[in-house]
Amino acid sequence: MIHSSSFLKKNKPKRFWLVFFILLLVLILSFYASLRWGIPSFSQKELFETLLHPFQESHSQNIIIDIRLPKSIAAVLVGAAFAVSGAIMQGLTRNAIADPGLLGINAGAGLALICAYALFKNLHYSGILLFSLLGALLATVLVFLLSYHPRRGFEQLRLVLSGAMIASLLTAIGQGITLAFNLSTAVIGWQAGGLLGTNWKMLEIIAPFIILGLILSQVFAHQLTILSLNETLAKGLGQKTQQVTFFFLSMVLILSAAAVALVGSLALVGLMIPHFIKSFSGRNYQKILPLSALLGAVFMLCCDLLASYMVGTPLSALVSLAILPSFLYLMRKGAFYEK
Repeated sequence: MIHSSSFLKKNKPKRFWLVFFILLLVLILSFYASLRWGIPSFSQKELFETLLHPFQESHSQNIIIDIRLPKSIAAVLVGAAFAVSGAIMQGLTRNAIADPGLLGINAGAGLALICAYALFKNLHYSGILLFSLLGALLATVLVFLLSYHPRRGFEQLRLVLSGAMIASLLTAIGQGITLAFNLSTAVIGWQAGGLLGTNWKMLEIIAPFIILGLILSQVFAHQLTILSLNETLAKGLGQKTQQVTFFFLSMVLILSAAAVALVGSLALVGLMIPHFIKSFSGRNYQKILPLSALLGAVFMLCCDLLASYMVGTPLSALVSLAILPSFLYLMRKGAFYEK
């Protein structure tokens, strides 16, 4: 038994890199498929000629360069952002079912966007991002205020219940404002979730925030690993837990708000992806975060490719249908009771 356990420990890094490169390969293939196939589809020769001459005006250039390429890049960024922010939330709260959506962050960003549509007729992409950040911040503050106990601190059950209540409240307020200001047409695309309207201008403004959030989260992932184990242990090791918590909560806000600004309302992506990754990485967030980012990107690319064939079907519906069997599998496996 001793030799067996030591052998497994020695091979864990190898297993991580194997999974990493497999996911990276699948991501490249999924990205290729998202550019080539859809309605209409293109041959491999047409695709490479268009990518090699992106400024040559043609039918394939209009579709591949102007529509599919920014949409695919957005799918990669959004999938990675949701997955990483979900993994961070689970580490911060030491709660297996924590997720930005379940904690009201997505609902807060959505309410802020609805208010922005009610106040301003033409909203710039930078304004969309700003309002998403403000709404996400408001929801987070409300949830943590309600879940904080003066003696016991943050309790997992209170946090989840507070998040569910705040999410329901903000969603209801958003629906009321939508009806009062007749904004159904303006927000229906956001509520359904989708990447069809993504363009290079949106990516130019929003993508840097997601990339920065992903990089900073990975740089300080070791601190998240320590904090996720036990707060008392983290303090004993000299970690400034409040500063670390505030930093990673800021990363969650940036990633979630930027992703919501790009794709709209998508639930449970940040909940499910990290659970699959933990079977390969344990509780080491230096491994959880990059693998979650890759799997989240692959998942969102595949869902978006499927949505391109099912015209009129909301992306959020396809995401939910894809997540449901995974959710049932993890429930049966007991993954949500690990912590």
